[in-house]
Amino acid sequence: MTKREKLIWCIFGAILGVLFLLSFTDLIIKEKKAEIYPISVVLDSTTDECYANFKKGVEQAARDYNADVHFVTLYQEGDALQQEELIEREIKGGAQAVIVAPVRELNDPERLESLAYSCPIILLGNHPSKELPVTSVIRDYEKEGELLGRAVAEQIDSVSPIYVFAKEKSAGNNRPIYESFVKTLKTEGFEAVLCSRESGSDFKTVFETILYPEAPKATIAALDAESMTEAAQILNSDDRYTGRLAGVFGVGSTTYLLNQMDKGLIRGLVVHNSYNEGYLSIQKAADGIKKGMKQERICLDSYYIERSDIRSRKFEKMLYPMD
Repeated sequence: MTKREKLIWCIFGAILGVLFLLSFTDLIIKEKKAEIYPISVVLDSTTDECYANFKKGVEQAARDYNADVHFVTLYQEGDALQQEELIEREIKGGAQAVIVAPVRELNDPERLESLAYSCPIILLGNHPSKELPVTSVIRDYEKEGELLGRAVAEQIDSVSPIYVFAKEKSAGNNRPIYESFVKTLKTEGFEAVLCSRESGSDFKTVFETILYPEAPKATIAALDAESMTEAAQILNSDDRYTGRLAGVFGVGSTTYLLNQMDKGLIRGLVVHNSYNEGYLSIQKAADGIKKGMKQERICLDSYYIERSDIRSRKFEKMLYPMD
């Protein structure tokens, strides 16, 4: 091999070596960085205690859609004005989409819905009346009230007083559930007494009234997971109450409530797939950021379950989603 050929091979080898090094240092072929989408979730409570499965769905979707999710809770329970201020704060702070669980049926619809023109808004359990680019992920609340009403009517007698527990009748989705529940009971010949935080009712005081010897066994029906949790905690604190109850029913599927039903404290629960609710919310928020929002309504199925259903194939994955 001549000196000229050796020189050519050396130059060729040097070029290959340089290209090899450049490729490993990303100077020529740069790896495309995935864009991260900041998304805020503004809840309707001072705690996220009842959103465990919802958060699991959010976290999985955040991994799938490159979202950086920030959860925001209220400072004061039931403060709709404060919630609207928090939504505006999150948008001004850089959130590219906001998921909202409204405290009640939109305290100021025009104020909230107008934000949808500048930032994708996903509403949990609410549907705007105007033709605005807002996506709603909802449950069939009328069906939930009907399922709860039928379950109560089928398993109690006509002398059992029915107490309906709710943090607020007008809070979130409680109104349509309550109205459907009462309507279903009336068709079966029953009436219910509403006990809500809105009207100043104390759940423990209600339990005290059923301890009178002459009082018939009472039935408890809770319209939301928070009220159902509080009722279960009161029952666990004093075993005198359980013997005076014809049945305890409610709406919600937190691990605590499912455990209480497994123990026999709660007879039945109306549940929905909150994991899917969380996942779909992030999915739609990410789509809205990338493609622009459009008005859409997604309705989730709801079911009535009892103790025997907890570990059935149909419900186990929904009630106990894996991380």
